[in-house]
Amino acid sequence: MTALRADGGLLQRELLTGREAAGLPRSVSALRVCDVVVWMRHRNDHRNRSCLPR
Repeated sequence: MTALRADGGLLQRELLTGREAAGLPRSVSALRVCDVVVWMRHRNDHRNRSCLPR
């Protein structure tokens, strides 16, 4: 939560901008957007390390 408030809430604003760009409803939280962005960015790394089921 602290990271979402840092730098005047910059991260939260960026996540909400991404949510809007993706056409997601306001019911999708900034934290959920962050979760999906991180997962999408790193899922191949985890597959390569056999952390995720194939």
